[in-house]
Amino acid sequence: MVKMWRPDLETMSREEFEKRQVKLFRKQMKYVIEKSPFYRRKFSEAGVAPNDIRTIEDIQSVPFTTKAELLKSQEEHPIFGDFPCLPPEAACRVFQTSGTTGTPLKIPISKKDWFKTFFEQFSYYVYGYGIESKDVAFFPFVYGLFIAWWGLQATLEQHGVTIVPGGGQTSEARLKSIIDWGATVVCGTPTYIIYLGELARKMGIDLPSSKVRIVVTAGEPGAQVPATKRLIERLWGAKNYDDIGSTEITNFGFECVAQKGTHLDEAMFLPESLDKETGKPVGLGEVGELILSNLCCETAPLLRYKTGDLVRFNYDRCECGRTFLRMIGGVIGRADDMFHFGGVNIFPSAIENFIRQVPEFSHEYQLVVPRQGSGRKLRIRVEPATADIPDDGLRKAVKALLDSIAYNIKITPDVEVAAVGSLPRFEGKARRIIKES
Repeated sequence: MVKMWRPDLETMSREEFEKRQVKLFRKQMKYVIEKSPFYRRKFSEAGVAPNDIRTIEDIQSVPFTTKAELLKSQEEHPIFGDFPCLPPEAACRVFQTSGTTGTPLKIPISKKDWFKTFFEQFSYYVYGYGIESKDVAFFPFVYGLFIAWWGLQATLEQHGVTIVPGGGQTSEARLKSIIDWGATVVCGTPTYIIYLGELARKMGIDLPSSKVRIVVTAGEPGAQVPATKRLIERLWGAKNYDDIGSTEITNFGFECVAQKGTHLDEAMFLPESLDKETGKPVGLGEVGELILSNLCCETAPLLRYKTGDLVRFNYDRCECGRTFLRMIGGVIGRADDMFHFGGVNIFPSAIENFIRQVPEFSHEYQLVVPRQGSGRKLRIRVEPATADIPDDGLRKAVKALLDSIAYNIKITPDVEVAAVGSLPRFEGKARRIIKES
């Protein structure tokens, strides 16, 4: 059995988990009714009360919380809305969502949550990745409002890990810092980590010979896309671990050293996987929308929050010894990103997996999704890995990609080969899906 942060909680039986989660959910429900006008109103209108919650099944009577509701709350009650349980001046840190799909959502974090709750929460991840106090961690993120990496960095500091900040540097300077400081842990989005790996090759830097042994990626489903994980591990000569979370609910999932799926932190959250249309629990191994409830935070806990993430649960004990449920394939995709084409539901991560198995193509791509009923085909834009690949080689590469997609997904898209280096590059979350209006 591997080292764990809280073996007593991480190896509980399913019956013990559910008993604990129901108790904490009921306690949190009482707390938000007392402290949050939003939840007091919401639960009163729904006619539900904490004493109604006796079993895990009873939780289904509690109404969902949606991002649209939270945004409306902030519009009507600036700055943070009326869903937080603490006054605005209690905020020690503030974060906000990216706002790529509309108005950004602002989230406050109290001093207690930042220094105690987050420490407890992220400590599960630190131990899960196998990071130790002797490690040196490099973070190439900017000093901004995006929550990614802040919690992990703060927790690593408290565990005695040396932190090397990489904000405000060029990619070339960041690679030099990784080597000069002897970084053993590097964190970033899968897209940017791949970009750094390819740039290192061009600069003559042999990353597999460096001291880097762990690469933690978040913000995209890359680490759970088999071809992407293999690519990252080949470029860096290090293990690639998945980190999953969101600004609204904070980080909730981590991959362990067994790398058999992403564990969901059931000590801090109550997870559900529900059919997006009916709102009922899906069968074991089926894909459902992830619904999460904060069980431990005090600032702005969310109950039965619809994350929009699509997951597949597995409750078997992991090889690492943990009984935290695992999300097989991590977050398979976003409900908003999934699209219907040719009678098939398609996740962009599935297309990514096939593209990154074709060595003639670079690792950048775009998906142009046609408007429903337009009669047009899905278009995949790729670019050659290098400028010296002959036309015949590119034709064979396109055929190999189309054959893989046709065999596995049963669709026949169009493939457009763009000029070398012409597709967008990203440091943060990649935006590769273009939906035609």
